[in-house]
Amino acid sequence: MSLHFIEQMAPLLNAADEAEWFSAVAELAETWGFDRLLIAMLPRPTMRLEDAYVRSTYAPAWRRTYDEQGLVHIDPTVAHCATRSTPLVWSPEIFKTAPQQSMYEEARAHGLRAGVTLPIHGPNQEAGMMCFVNDASPTDTFWRHIDVVLPNLVLLRDLVIDTSQRHLHTHAQTLLPKLTPRERECLQWTALGKSTWEISHILNCSEAVVNFHMKNIRTKLGVNSRRAAAVIATQLGLIDPG
Repeated sequence: MSLHFIEQMAPLLNAADEAEWFSAVAELAETWGFDRLLIAMLPRPTMRLEDAYVRSTYAPAWRRTYDEQGLVHIDPTVAHCATRSTPLVWSPEIFKTAPQQSMYEEARAHGLRAGVTLPIHGPNQEAGMMCFVNDASPTDTFWRHIDVVLPNLVLLRDLVIDTSQRHLHTHAQTLLPKLTPRERECLQWTALGKSTWEISHILNCSEAVVNFHMKNIRTKLGVNSRRAAAVIATQLGLIDPG
């Protein structure tokens, strides 16, 4: 990594808060020819796409349309990043279905014409993407530009993964399911391997009550088994590892 590149990264690495951090990322993207930027990350695998951490310089009207119409579920760039690690350069050909073509048409009306999407697969199971976009036509000239700047974009993506951890943590904390004290107790004993019968005696309640709490817990955590609930709750810090 060149000294010049390290100097360019200094505002990102030394950012005092999230606003300063994202501003530094956006300025770097603009330096390399992209006036639109999006960072979208899921801090943990069990989160819904709609609950992703998202920061962007896209037009607010487009972001509202995207969210209100649930376009995340048809967006080919999102599908690519879920299963691939290689960059995806935008072209009309990747928007294959009629809904995708309609989405692309509207995106272009908001200045999102040509871009490159870099998948994010972080060390702590974070998943997501970074999109670098401008209003240029996706011609050979744009492809040549991508060839030149792509190494810098990849390095920036990696630095964003590393420097985003505290912002992701704060975001994830706001989305943690709220468990009642009794639900936490049931889950804590489940994590320690206790059966429904054993938990009912420990908590001096009926097995039906324990099952009621466990059903609510599974619903809140979006899982089908109490074992999965205990694992996820431990990962999220909702209960002690035991």
